[in-house]
Amino acid sequence: MILTVDVGNSNICFAIHADDAPEPLFFERIHTSHEKTALEYTIDITTIFELHHVSAATVTDCALSSVVPVVTQNLLSALNRILSCRVLVITPHIHLPYGANVADISTVGTDILCDNAGTLLQYGFPSLTFDMGTATVASSLNDRRELDGVLISAGVRTSLNSLVSRTSALPQIALDAPDSVIGRTTEEAMRSGIIYGTAGLIDGIIDATEKETGLHYTVIATGGLSRFIAPYCRHEIILDPTLLMKGMWSLLRIN
Repeated sequence: MILTVDVGNSNICFAIHADDAPEPLFFERIHTSHEKTALEYTIDITTIFELHHVSAATVTDCALSSVVPVVTQNLLSALNRILSCRVLVITPHIHLPYGANVADISTVGTDILCDNAGTLLQYGFPSLTFDMGTATVASSLNDRRELDGVLISAGVRTSLNSLVSRTSALPQIALDAPDSVIGRTTEEAMRSGIIYGTAGLIDGIIDATEKETGLHYTVIATGGLSRFIAPYCRHEIILDPTLLMKGMWSLLRIN
């Protein structure tokens, strides 16, 4: 079996895959903590394995992607303590299944590289991929099978937390969509602004990118918050919550 691990700013995701299939057999998240030791991460991973009745001895390959350097070494130490196989740490310098039409590939986050490997594997190209986590990140593969660039904006939860923390009269809210675009209570107004506002941002990015390039893209959304936004977009969007893990499976196979 193959283990893939994605370290994001908000969550660390774990997935187990069969050797010959990218779709995870299971997928779990824990909160990213800068304070946890390697031992604490060892306990977390061991617990996840036990909950899913998986023996670490059956894991023959592992890939790790991280955009949180302070966490990477402790998590890598934990994985090396548990597993008997080598851990492939994803970097911009590994072999990629697509080209790069960007100024400096070394500055592209490994989460973006993995997302696009998953998109290419599952959906082909040209494509636009939106990863909606702490930041909302749009990236594209052009019709020449190249990573064509990236757009980064504040994420849904980041925007909401900023709004609440800087405005004393506004409450914390859930991300349920209101019944109408124009809210009739403060909570409805905030939910509408976040959900419909972000959906409008996504639609606008798609429209502007297609106008600029003259291409029609397959659009994919992933990340923990994508399920709240994608249903309210005008464009057809494929929801794939484990896209990044499938991309890591693909990168592990070709490296």
